[in-house]
Amino acid sequence: MKKIRFTILLFGGLLILLTATRCKKFLQNDPVSTITPGSFWKDKSDADAWMAGIYNSVQTTINTNWFDWGEVRSDNVRGAGTGNAQTKFLNNALSASDPDIAGATNWTNLYVTISLCNYGIKYYPQMMSQDIGGATATYTDYLGQCYGLRALMYFYGLRVWGKVPIITEPLETYGQPTQYARSPIADVKKRILDDIDLALKSIGTNKTNKYNIQKAAIYALQTDVYMWFQQYPEALVASQNCITESACTWVTNAQSWKNMFTDPATSTETIFNLYWDNIERGGGVGVCGRFASGSNTNNYMMAPKLFQELFDRIDPVTSAHTDGRFTTSFDMITYATPTLYSSLNGPFGKFTLFDPAAKRGDGQPGGAFVYQLNNECNVKIPIYRFADIMLLRAEALAHTGKYQDALDIVNRVRNRVGYMTAALLSDYTGDIVSGIERTILTERQYELMGEGKRWFDLCRIGQMYNFTNGYAYLTSVMNPILGSRTGATKYEGANLGRIMFPINSAAFNANPKLVGDQNAPYDE
Repeated sequence: MKKIRFTILLFGGLLILLTATRCKKFLQNDPVSTITPGSFWKDKSDADAWMAGIYNSVQTTINTNWFDWGEVRSDNVRGAGTGNAQTKFLNNALSASDPDIAGATNWTNLYVTISLCNYGIKYYPQMMSQDIGGATATYTDYLGQCYGLRALMYFYGLRVWGKVPIITEPLETYGQPTQYARSPIADVKKRILDDIDLALKSIGTNKTNKYNIQKAAIYALQTDVYMWFQQYPEALVASQNCITESACTWVTNAQSWKNMFTDPATSTETIFNLYWDNIERGGGVGVCGRFASGSNTNNYMMAPKLFQELFDRIDPVTSAHTDGRFTTSFDMITYATPTLYSSLNGPFGKFTLFDPAAKRGDGQPGGAFVYQLNNECNVKIPIYRFADIMLLRAEALAHTGKYQDALDIVNRVRNRVGYMTAALLSDYTGDIVSGIERTILTERQYELMGEGKRWFDLCRIGQMYNFTNGYAYLTSVMNPILGSRTGATKYEGANLGRIMFPINSAAFNANPKLVGDQNAPYDE
């Protein structure tokens, strides 16, 4: 395969060069300067190339943002490196014009992906109507994927910034509008749910392809959206559809759990993953540099508190660690105690293979995690998987009075990795719903460490988008942590608005319709 570059018009008046794969014959027929998206959709190889370009753009968007948006500011994370960006994220010291964190506050890549989906939504139906190359079924599936991925991108935007511009038409001429104001939360939510409904009408049902979004993943996304807005009955319907469509079954031991992250294509619990290949992309994904670097000190580490809590899950008879998520994610040889792990800024090996032939951290034989170099990092990051959706379902069950059903899911998640201590309904008194909800959230924290979920879990409990006295769960967890950090800002008073990210200053320069609509208390 060769690589071509074609120019697309992006909102804000910016011209973005996107790389996509295509067959060699295209290079022989058209100079790059004359290629336009409207002249691109001539055969199946064009359709395939565009879809590959969309996934390339999704990877670019989420490369480090899966962590910076969904993990770093949570109680899952402690700093391990000394960079300026790490300190600013951890201390809640974001700003709109700071180049150290511009990659996370700039939404250009997000809208590149949305724009590419918009082209697909326009042109795949034309290819379907003409049955080009007899591949209508493929184009129909691609159309569904475009709707699904656009919904996913808007869902990220909604959770990170709140109001965001809604753009649904491909921008193909200079006469079209290129500047958009932010749309209200309700409108963005409707766009996401409408795109999900449109995706379900045409997307494929392939249960073995774990690297492309398919119908089960759309139901997973729908569950996530309904849980974000605390629509519990709707979430129960969506999650049941996900269970049925995915045909997932629980893994049965710790090694099978580990395989979800090292070989997801063969796992019975995976739904939708993104796979980064450093050769295809010309550089690794940000997982390694963030918390498992073979090149240098990792930027962050999983919080020692989590290490300690999982470390303490010990069989009283054998003294063995009973939670397989702990033993398959942390180096228990080099970091044999919580004190060593904390003092040595231990890396997180969830996505890393264990090599039994490698030398241990003390130089002796016996096996070790082999952490990849930053620019050679190949990782298969889960976007949605079975336990994620089942634990969301457990929350919805708790909020609809089905307490034992909710705890049954928690216990199933624990038992499959060897931790047999059951959560019992008799353990709860007083506000049973909140008590079970907290148990589920803690289980999600252990289960989904490093997967870009914890920050969003903190945000969606209680009153969201209420920057006067909302976000009670998040503030109860994070403010004590921030209060212990020198120079950190708590989420309180005017600074409660810092739960949202700032819109990057470059967006205001490019799009005057945004002026005056920055997320408070940030400056433009």
